[in-house]
Amino acid sequence: MGDVSNVAAKMSLTFRTRRRAVISVGVTISGMTGRGSIRHNNRSFSAANIDRSRTGLNVTFCQEDLKQVYHQVFDEALAAYNAKKKKTRDKIPDYYEHIRQGKQEKLFHEVIFQIGNKDDCGCGSLAGDRAAAVLSEFAETFQERNPHLRVFNAVLHMDEATPHIHIDFVPVATEQTRGLQTRVSMKQALKQQGFTSLGRKMTEWRAWMEREKQTLAELAQAHEFEIVSLGGGRKHMDLPEYRAAAQRLEAVQEQVIAADQELADLEKQKKALGGTVKALKAAEKVRVRLDTIQPEKTLTGAVKGVTVEQVEQLKAAALRGVQAEQRVKEAEAENRRLQGMIPSTKEKLREAQAQQKIREENQRLQMDMVYLQEQLEEERSFSARLLAGIDAALDYLWEHLPEPLRPIIEKAQQLIPVPDVQKPEQKQERGHSWGDMSL
Repeated sequence: MGDVSNVAAKMSLTFRTRRRAVISVGVTISGMTGRGSIRHNNRSFSAANIDRSRTGLNVTFCQEDLKQVYHQVFDEALAAYNAKKKKTRDKIPDYYEHIRQGKQEKLFHEVIFQIGNKDDCGCGSLAGDRAAAVLSEFAETFQERNPHLRVFNAVLHMDEATPHIHIDFVPVATEQTRGLQTRVSMKQALKQQGFTSLGRKMTEWRAWMEREKQTLAELAQAHEFEIVSLGGGRKHMDLPEYRAAAQRLEAVQEQVIAADQELADLEKQKKALGGTVKALKAAEKVRVRLDTIQPEKTLTGAVKGVTVEQVEQLKAAALRGVQAEQRVKEAEAENRRLQGMIPSTKEKLREAQAQQKIREENQRLQMDMVYLQEQLEEERSFSARLLAGIDAALDYLWEHLPEPLRPIIEKAQQLIPVPDVQKPEQKQERGHSWGDMSL
């Protein structure tokens, strides 16, 4: 990204020598879109939240003139493009002004990265020094990871509440068939780096930001930080809370499945027993009552009017009747047992269904929250564009007004609010940008 002069002296970091005393710290990883106030980043003027006694600790990794970068990167492609145009009105005299005045792309983009917050990684603390060391390593490898994002300004701020880094870059898409062969396009630049959109919830931008934050998290873990935040569109939970919630959800789902299966088995058994009971009751109606049979005996002791075969049949019927009666008793007892189980099973099922409704309601509320966040981000996008326009106008006046009037411009710039990077949960997203997405 460029030579970093006197970094160790400016930062006064003693990380390597103090590492023995490090205790693992649980922190969040933050990434957000910056407003892109280069003069503020480079401390050409100081806002109210700046501690000027520590401004000397700030580290500048890269500081180039944006217009010169545009000439270096795009002039060759611009000349080739204009050579193909016969009419003067179709030619682009200045690509920098062409992008600045256009509505398709921004002149440049800014991202801000931070580890922890003022409470766990405040400037001047040991954890803050370690966070600064991680951010420095991250900044020095940023350009290598992102060959299509031309960095022209990168500064680590140590004079605010928490160490954080501003990285400003121009997205450069090459080998293009529309417009200039090398042109400004964030979407195409990220596509050439291997990031594609998977839908509204995972655009190229979000996928890229996730990769960058994952890289920062890995660097932080190498410096003995513990990453405790989980991202996505869900409610923020630390890792133990998330695991406990996942286990509770899995347990409820298992209860629903078990209750459904148990109820189905009971219904099958009930139907089977119902058929058996009907058959036995039918047999009961036609069962021969032996005590009602009063046959006449002959002198020889035989039974008048009844053959030996009929007697055998009556004996067999009597035996079947006793057996059938026993089966009826057993079936009725089993049926009573099963009937007693069904209410408790149904109660379990009702509880599981209630849990399911609660989860569905939570999902609906989360979707509503995502929608409201998107609406809020649109409002922030408008405010950010408005502030960027005001900032650009003040920069123009700074360059063209006489020297005696510059203090007025500087005073006006101090009144422009600066994005608060000390709140990891804050989301700012506009156009081709992303909000703060915790890992």
